[in-house]
Amino acid sequence: MKKLTRQDAEEIYELCSLLRDENARMSFTDIISIDDLELWFKDESISLYGIYDAEDHLTAMLKSTRGKGNKAHSAYLAAAVHPNYRKQSLASELTLKVLDKLKSEGILIARTYIYSWNTASIATIEKCGFQMSGRVMMHEYDEISGGYIDDLIYYKML
Repeated sequence: MKKLTRQDAEEIYELCSLLRDENARMSFTDIISIDDLELWFKDESISLYGIYDAEDHLTAMLKSTRGKGNKAHSAYLAAAVHPNYRKQSLASELTLKVLDKLKSEGILIARTYIYSWNTASIATIEKCGFQMSGRVMMHEYDEISGGYIDDLIYYKML
């Protein structure tokens, strides 16, 4: 695991593009240019972490957004794995390492939101010890399934 920096922007952008091309429907797909990443690098509350393979390709990425002010004890997490590297436990490996780092930085609780159809992410986050604390019913209409999907809220006390 390594903390990602501006020097990793090309690799980050490539992974975000792959996710967008497969219609992943997550926050990483909001990145439509390398310039969009600059907002992340400028924001002190955002930390990016990644796992690289032997050929130096970014295989998994996690974005941690620390709360500000009276919410500085918490962090929101989002993770993604390159399509060619899924089902290798990279997301859970990266998440657990980042959680240890966040705890050492004074974070007391980590949260994430997962769409109810995303069983792979649900399994990963539960494997990492997160518990579901609620759901936003009918969060949005999903044209792919032709129905409404819930947004599940997960947390883990560190």
